[in-house]
Amino acid sequence: MPKLSLWNPVKTNDYNFTDRIVGEHLYAGGTGVHIHKYLGVHTTPDENDPTRPSSAANDSEVFIQDLLFLENRDRKYDKDIYELRGQYNIGDNDSFDLTQFGMFLANDTLFMNFHIESMVEGVGRKLMAGDVLELPHLRDDLLLGSDDAVNRYYVVTDAARPAEGYDPRWWPHLWRVKLGPITDSQEYRDILGTGEEEEDLRNLISTYANDININDKLLEQAEKDVPFDPQFRNTTHLYFDETVPDKPSIDFGGADGQPANGLSLVGSGETFPTSGTTDGDYFLRTDFSPNRLFKKSGTRWLNVGSDGRKAWSAANRILATFINNDNISSESDGTSANEKTNLSKVIKPRTDN
Repeated sequence: MPKLSLWNPVKTNDYNFTDRIVGEHLYAGGTGVHIHKYLGVHTTPDENDPTRPSSAANDSEVFIQDLLFLENRDRKYDKDIYELRGQYNIGDNDSFDLTQFGMFLANDTLFMNFHIESMVEGVGRKLMAGDVLELPHLRDDLLLGSDDAVNRYYVVTDAARPAEGYDPRWWPHLWRVKLGPITDSQEYRDILGTGEEEEDLRNLISTYANDININDKLLEQAEKDVPFDPQFRNTTHLYFDETVPDKPSIDFGGADGQPANGLSLVGSGETFPTSGTTDGDYFLRTDFSPNRLFKKSGTRWLNVGSDGRKAWSAANRILATFINNDNISSESDGTSANEKTNLSKVIKPRTDN
């Protein structure tokens, strides 16, 4: 009589019987799930950057678009939608996670089980991080201010075999995925759309349009409340005698980029004029930020003020010029380069031998 053993390295008819029963139970009691299959990233050009390789040579799900941040921003999803049956335990979303230091709110995280054989047969592979799941049973058909109805969307953040998915013969039958709510970000443009079309899903499930509208109204009100730079003083209506000593410390003229005492500019530009000017003439240099007002005195141009009428902006002047820096600097050897450069191109990794 042979020794009794439940383990068998070959998937026999016992495995097929158990697997069929598990699949039927999950199909009968599970909920319908629409799968938006992740295919990889859209074709990206070769930027001659080792941290951002071109996807033309490796168009698959395992390709990493940005090796520095380890993320795929331009994700590509299958136009076809696959349907599976999944099972998970429904719980309240207001439960607190007390397994960590402090108090963390479990923000709508789901763990859903799928039958492995049915999943591979229907989708062509196991579900992986990046796949988007659409849950019709969480459909919200009572949206305020809209007659549309929207399903709930989740993205797979992790996947593994659950402990309860093994049979007595040590073979797995279930695949568990960890799900988090989808966000209105660049990664899901294939699913949500750009919002430019009226029927785009982004216009229904995202608050992007409302957030932009609120922000624009706040900026509009701020520009009314703060019309000019905080350092601006309106002194154009004041006249003074330059020959009088010990004048009060008031910026007479120049604060708005205009000469004092109602005088006019002889011109403005990025370089001083080489002819046609006399002592006392005013010239506005526009290559400075803010623009600077100069007065001709002999062979010199004296800085007598700056145009402080720059409209209020949400970011300070230094930050705005840094982020929106489109200047091109010229080197002594005749080459030129953009002043704004990615850190990955400036800081190169060195081999530590």
